[in-house]
Amino acid sequence: MKWPVLKRAIFLVVGVSVLLYLLRSAGTGSVQMYLRNLGPWIAVPFAFVGMQHALRSLSWYAAVKATGHPVPYLTLLRARLGAECLGYLSLTGALGSQTSKVWLLREGVPMRRGAASVIVDALASAIAGVLYAGVALLTCQFALGLPTWTAAIGGGLVALAVAGWAMATVWSEQRRHRVEDYNVLLSHPVPPGWRAAVRDSFRRVRAALVRLRGLHIARMILIHSLGHVALTCATWSILALLGISPSFVIGLLFEIGAKLGNVMGAFIPARLGVFEAGVTASSGILQMGAAAGLAVGLARRLVDLIWVALGLVILTVGGAKARPEERVRAGSTVSATPTVDGH
Repeated sequence: MKWPVLKRAIFLVVGVSVLLYLLRSAGTGSVQMYLRNLGPWIAVPFAFVGMQHALRSLSWYAAVKATGHPVPYLTLLRARLGAECLGYLSLTGALGSQTSKVWLLREGVPMRRGAASVIVDALASAIAGVLYAGVALLTCQFALGLPTWTAAIGGGLVALAVAGWAMATVWSEQRRHRVEDYNVLLSHPVPPGWRAAVRDSFRRVRAALVRLRGLHIARMILIHSLGHVALTCATWSILALLGISPSFVIGLLFEIGAKLGNVMGAFIPARLGVFEAGVTASSGILQMGAAAGLAVGLARRLVDLIWVALGLVILTVGGAKARPEERVRAGSTVSATPTVDGH
């Protein structure tokens, strides 16, 4: 067995073990008692998670335009949902989801341009995630009376996110005069070889950042932050539906736990077990009991699975590929669109 496959198998076993341990600690009867309250109202968190997908596709749309290769928004939304499905079902997690976006657009978007757009969007997403976690910790510390160290961590995360945005802004402003140089470089054919392909991909990332500039990067960060707000609303609605708590601030703390689980489970297939452990940790901080946290985590996973099923339908029936004629059109727009100020 090859090492990548063996590694995913090991991580999967670890995730399943964590989930089984949580179920044993919380008690399956208590968890089932909470989950019985979901019913058809699961459509509410389902809608909020869908809003998150729509917002993050909008940010990716801005990144794709900055690479000089416009793709319709609905095509990108379908590709995102399809990529989430492939990342989940292939047990490759977040990394598989990101690479699947490039693969799904390959017929209409050159893969190096697709990779550049995904990297730029991931940069904005990372900054937004750090910023949102920091603001959320500060809010929860003030509203729930958490230990002061949570406020210190929150303030540090906010400062880190602002510094990341500022560095990207300064870098792009310093290289505004090189936009035309990038346009010329991007129009040249790439010599064969994987090293040349990697260099060309990073060149396209730099070109996209220069075209975006600080204001547009901030806009992408804002869009991703709104996506995090939508996920928080999904968690909050689940808390209310399960009869655990109607407080939005508590939903915010549970969402912090979910994000912690996502970070810790970055290499765990589908983040199985680790995501639920992060949410359960939030319930432990509030002394609500492990069953409440695990029920919220399982409900969120159920909502995600419904969206994965929708992504599978898109891949099977409608597809998520960009039109091949977009490749030809992009060649004429690279030199004509040095910035995205007008968008």
